Amino acid sequence: MLPRLAVAQLVRQLVATTGQRQHSSSMAIKAKKINYERIGIVGVPFDKGQRKKGVGLGPKAIREAGLIDHIQEISPKLDIKDYGDIQYEALNFNGRKVGNMKKLEHVASCNRNLSHQVTEVLDDERLCITLGGDHAIAVGSIDGHLHHSKEVAVIWVDAHADLNTNSTSPTGNIHGMPVALLARELSDYWPYIPGMDWQEPIISIKNLAYIGLRSVDPYERVIIEKFGINAFGMREVEKYGIREVMRMALERIDPEGTRSLHVSYDIDSLDVLEAPSTGTSVRGGLTLREGIYIMEEAYNTGRLAAVDLVEVNPAIGTPEDVRRTVDAAVHLLVAACGHSRKGDIADTLDLIPK
Repeated sequence: MLPRLAVAQLVRQLVATTGQRQHSSSMAIKAKKINYERIGIVGVPFDKGQRKKGVGLGPKAIREAGLIDHIQEISPKLDIKDYGDIQYEALNFNGRKVGNMKKLEHVASCNRNLSHQVTEVLDDERLCITLGGDHAIAVGSIDGHLHHSKEVAVIWVDAHADLNTNSTSPTGNIHGMPVALLARELSDYWPYIPGMDWQEPIISIKNLAYIGLRSVDPYERVIIEKFGINAFGMREVEKYGIREVMRMALERIDPEGTRSLHVSYDIDSLDVLEAPSTGTSVRGGLTLREGIYIMEEAYNTGRLAAVDLVEVNPAIGTPEDVRRTVDAAVHLLVAACGHSRKGDIADTLDLIPK
């Protein structure tokens, strides 16, 4: 059987005349300098990558908490465009299935549309903020980024590695598989996946770094060690401090400092005391201060092009739990858009006494 990458490439060649986009060196657009004065927001109210209801309400809750207003407070010059929520119609697989991949028809359909939307936002020269939904949406978000710039580095901030395949997943929930779906080195570990011909696993896991890991499945640990994936768990955060961890992560995934940067941020990377309203919380996580620092440093590279913020679930916990979690999400996203805890720079000095 052909490996997944070869199958995806073959199918894409066969259907290229239909106008579908291709991942090829000739068609890929080189990374552009990010215009941080232009920001695009995409909502993905998607909950089919896992079993707990409510995570699809995350984008609405974050918007209603005043996300756009808080970003605008950074500077009145910011041009913020909300592209609305991703809509999709689930594919009909006509009986074709892949074992242990629940709701695949929904995951494939939603992510395909998201990929196109993210590319549109980036092509419009905007920093792209994607609001989830569960972490399965990162397949489409990162794929869309790769259509804009073939040289992409990813920081995956999460309590979990999300590195299972359908053969190793203990649950079959696809929100635990996105890194494995995206990684070129793992393409041979997958069967043919119907509905996913639009997505090629072409990003190298050498260009991905984890921060915040503390709940890793046995198979995931084997893969991390076998391929030497850059994995900074909470033990490393405690040993080196978040400043050094972030420096090492950026240096390893983008040593030349030339790649377009994508941060995929699961709110459960924060300690449950900071963000209780999420579906797979694990004690002993990042503080909100550490989480904000990651976003600030990503922004300060000048290469941050896309951010995912996922797994906020307003249906879990008390109203205070929800408020605390959504508030944390807003703080993280505002930092990703350039807010400085030292104080934002005034647009005019006219009010300063002479």
